[in-house]
Amino acid sequence: MIRNDLGLYEREAARWWDVDSRFAASLHAINEHRLAEVRARFAGRLAGLAVIDLGCGGGLMAEPLARAGARVIGCDLGAASVAAARTHAAGMPALDYLRADARQTPFAAGCADLVLAADILEHIDGWPAVVAEAARLLVPGGLLYVSTINRTWRARLLAVHVAEGLRLVPPGTHDPARFIRPTELAAAGDLAGLSAEPPNGQRLRWWATLRDWRVRVAPGRSTALEYSQWLRRR
Repeated sequence: MIRNDLGLYEREAARWWDVDSRFAASLHAINEHRLAEVRARFAGRLAGLAVIDLGCGGGLMAEPLARAGARVIGCDLGAASVAAARTHAAGMPALDYLRADARQTPFAAGCADLVLAADILEHIDGWPAVVAEAARLLVPGGLLYVSTINRTWRARLLAVHVAEGLRLVPPGTHDPARFIRPTELAAAGDLAGLSAEPPNGQRLRWWATLRDWRVRVAPGRSTALEYSQWLRRR
């Protein structure tokens, strides 16, 4: 089986916004948690916020934040994914998308208050370059939000063997060797001029996951599976 099969996002691009598809159901469910974290951090301050969403896919993070008042640009290498994102967001003046490598974007330095790297670092060769690029894009004091998977036996078991084996996420989505420990993320951030906050853990909502047949998570103390981390531009 192919691991870290990035082609599946292009093959399934028409289903990015199909909340009941096997491709996108768990993406949407997990995304609810990510959006809640971002909204909580910027409670009442999203209006006018300059946001860049690196590896935006079909726009599952970018579009809700734009609807909340932020000025958002999403970028992704996948042509079909960018097209799907543009189609779904047609007519939204505060949201735009373009094809770009998250490791080297065409944006000016210091143009963003918030950069998102949600569910992308574990898929990208040389992922520390994405962290460095995010640091370049941020204004002093700006924030990078990362959501990724820890490199642990528990993550290998649950995120790969169980989730993919049960088709809760498409088989081939992840390569457990690419998972990233919080200490590694913090070290990459430090080299790029970012100060990392302690990671935020998550817990799997087993009953909701089995009931809805899509991965559902909630805030938790453990970072052994998936976690998020805020890094601030010094």
